[in-house]
Amino acid sequence: MINLKNDDNNSKIPDKQKSQLINRLVQTIVDFVVIAIIFSIFLIVYYKVEPKIQYFTCDESDIFMPYKDDTIPFWAVVLYATIGPIIFIIIIELINAKIQPFRKNSKEKLKKFLICFLHGLSLFVLGIVITLLLTEIGKRWVGRLRPHFIDVCKPDLTLIECSISTMKGQVFKPINTGDTFCTVDKKIVERARKSFPSGHSSYSWYSMTFLIIYLEARLFLLRLRFIKPLIQMTAFIAAFITAMSRISDYHHRESDVIGGIMLGVVIALAITLFIGRVIWDYEIEKPYADFDLKPLVKDTDSFE
Repeated sequence: MINLKNDDNNSKIPDKQKSQLINRLVQTIVDFVVIAIIFSIFLIVYYKVEPKIQYFTCDESDIFMPYKDDTIPFWAVVLYATIGPIIFIIIIELINAKIQPFRKNSKEKLKKFLICFLHGLSLFVLGIVITLLLTEIGKRWVGRLRPHFIDVCKPDLTLIECSISTMKGQVFKPINTGDTFCTVDKKIVERARKSFPSGHSSYSWYSMTFLIIYLEARLFLLRLRFIKPLIQMTAFIAAFITAMSRISDYHHRESDVIGGIMLGVVIALAITLFIGRVIWDYEIEKPYADFDLKPLVKDTDSFE
């Protein structure tokens, strides 16, 4: 009788593993569907929503700065702030799964690596699309003029009336920057109307803050303990230099950059401490039915 029961239990293991695999697959699909929906909303905002037309007064000297090319172009930010964290996620989870390169590894190790990698990747990408969406909403909703707006807009300054007479004397007149104010193509001017928040700052600070926290949560190096803070410091410096370059290039003011930094950091904290809080206590040795559920292994000592 005992052998029969053991046979029955053993026969149920493949079915249980198959069910868990299906649950994980469904969860991964749902995660990336949600990411795709948020990204679709971002594309709609990016291509269909125009920035608000703002006024300015002649005493606002911060929009008369010369135009300069980007010291760090956005494609470079996307490159290091996207590929970099993904590479580290792969390395970290390979170490955690104890996969040895150029050797035959068990299917269990490979499965655990794939599960943890997909979880880390989906969290990271989710934060990216949220950062992109909120940044673009802010840029278009506020419509703040960049420091080099006048240089890009190239208006006829001789036609501008800077002041008007009031009962209290001369005051600066609000000047509409829409309609025929600019003498160049509308598409060229549109980018100069999106100063707040800084997209370079929000993207780089989200990615680098995520990487710093992910390293802290998932990488354990007892003998090489200073390697982790070295990587984290490098990530911080990369984000810091990117943000500072936006001020020195006259593409943003200090407040634009601070706004972008705060947005990126808050999203990274929300992703790693709330939405993906399981990365802090997920143990590779324990089986999980779902990333957001507790381990299936129960404490049997309390029943003895």
